[in-house]
Amino acid sequence: MRSKEEFEEEYTLWIRSAAKDIAFALGQLEPELMRSIIARSEQFLKEPESVYGTDGLETARSLAPGNILLLSTDAVVFSQSIFVQMSGIFDYAVALNRRYYLGSWYSIITLNSAYLEGASETMLRYTLEHELLQKEIYEENLLGESRKFTPDEKRNISDETLNRAIEKTGITKDELARERQLMLEISHTSPLIPKPFAETALFKYIEKNIEGLEMYSEVSRNEKEDNIGKKLNSDFREWIDFSMNTYRIFLADVKKELNYMDYGYA
Repeated sequence: MRSKEEFEEEYTLWIRSAAKDIAFALGQLEPELMRSIIARSEQFLKEPESVYGTDGLETARSLAPGNILLLSTDAVVFSQSIFVQMSGIFDYAVALNRRYYLGSWYSIITLNSAYLEGASETMLRYTLEHELLQKEIYEENLLGESRKFTPDEKRNISDETLNRAIEKTGITKDELARERQLMLEISHTSPLIPKPFAETALFKYIEKNIEGLEMYSEVSRNEKEDNIGKKLNSDFREWIDFSMNTYRIFLADVKKELNYMDYGYA
């Protein structure tokens, strides 16, 4: 098993490699759009909680359980692909679901704002169902074995829950094709943020706005779950500085690469 130091070193090397690929893609955009994406990314670094907001969620709220806090973002989350183990191949996500413990539990699903605008109600229902099904599996694991899933297991969970979401929502093949195309388009024209930073930004958003989120607060079901929550909170806080620093490195490297392309970013 890798040590924390080994993981941090390997991930930092990967994020610097990812920055080169993403900078190249940004360099193909219209200069005005590229500058807008860089400006938003700089704002995210300065104020991580600004990644998330509450705009454009009316339809999604009508489709989600009442105990789920829904948030929107103009960012797209990227991570090392669990499907294709190759450098430069990323998994992109227009939705992210997390359950954080801050004295009590908060279940959150974030959705990309362009996706909210462009998706049909059936596509939204499908995306939410997929996230809720995954949430159920990961929470069961947390209260049971509480172990890390392997990449193969994560792939299987993703595939299984996708198939179940298709069955439950009745989304058609044509709608699935349109949904994939929409996701692809959004990932090419949105600020891209690494998954650890997206999680940190979400945690900071909840911390900052916690007084107004009482309606989403859920107490632990038993002492075991409460102890798990306290440990998760402690462990997560230990990673915050690392996730902030790797995003800082990522953004600096992206701007450096763009400067080589004569866009004037230093």
